[in-house]
Amino acid sequence: MRFAPTEEQIAFAEATRSFVSRECRPDVVRTAWATGRTPAALWDGLDGLGLLTLLAPEELGGGGSELELTSAFEELGRAAAPGPVVEHAAVAVPLLAALAPDRLTDSAVMSGGLTATVSDVVPHLGAGHALVLEPDRIRLVDLNGIEPRESMDSSRMVGRLDRSRIDAAEVLAQGPGVTVHIAHAEDRAALTTASFLLGLSARAIEITVEYTSSRKQFGTPIGTFQAVKHHLANAHIAVEMARPVAEAAAWSMATGADDSRRVCSMAKVMANKAARTTAKAALQCHGAIGYTMEADLHLYLMRIWSLLNAWGTTEFHSDRVFDSVGEVVTDANPSRQAILVG
Repeated sequence: MRFAPTEEQIAFAEATRSFVSRECRPDVVRTAWATGRTPAALWDGLDGLGLLTLLAPEELGGGGSELELTSAFEELGRAAAPGPVVEHAAVAVPLLAALAPDRLTDSAVMSGGLTATVSDVVPHLGAGHALVLEPDRIRLVDLNGIEPRESMDSSRMVGRLDRSRIDAAEVLAQGPGVTVHIAHAEDRAALTTASFLLGLSARAIEITVEYTSSRKQFGTPIGTFQAVKHHLANAHIAVEMARPVAEAAAWSMATGADDSRRVCSMAKVMANKAARTTAKAALQCHGAIGYTMEADLHLYLMRIWSLLNAWGTTEFHSDRVFDSVGEVVTDANPSRQAILVG
């Protein structure tokens, strides 16, 4: 088993970082906060990179796997990239490729991105359309006229669908076979959200290191104080511990391993914990200025807090991991039972 990225995967991640460093600067993210919509130049550029259709059929510019996708999503997180990137690239495109391939070339649906949800709460209203994932069917819902609600990260422009709109929407696919595809899409969404969170966390640490290196108290940079060092070291360790789990989950999904659901949940748990640790440390080290809209850190903190519950909370995924591990415990192995329960 080899988790080391290939040259092609490294090159794709580097191309993504190069692009977002130019086209997704903090001022671009702030524009998305103000409008609730992804700037067209940014979205078109991501499409041009092939990131948005990476999991589409090869003839439509795809042919990649979760391995390339997760490494690129960490770079998107480093830039706090706005838009329904997780929902479009990790959920909608692979689902449509498998169940309704003709819709992948439907510009009325795909133009500007496609969001997705498993409930009546839908993020990224600016996308125009959403896939609503029900237990055994997928519906395509028109988001026109949905009023946005107040949310922690206004660039995600969250709204609520009424049941009548969902029931009246077109059913793209249904039946027992659809359930498996939906489950894989949900796992992939949790994984890519985890990678995005790791990118957000890594950049938040860098911003905080830069700030504490220049901010002085008693004539000394506060970054030299032991307490500050320990806060940032703990955050860095948490991120570095979570990244290999996300890489393992990407490998499991890309190879169709039996444990992919469990490992994807592990990745989301670890990324959530790392992001929460990082956000707390970064805010403590910045002090009150970290709360201000003018500080770039604010963009990262608000996105971290808004994504902690996206595609499954820490508790949800922890329970899933525990349940899956518990399946291998038998009465013949009481010592292991004690470890798992205690």
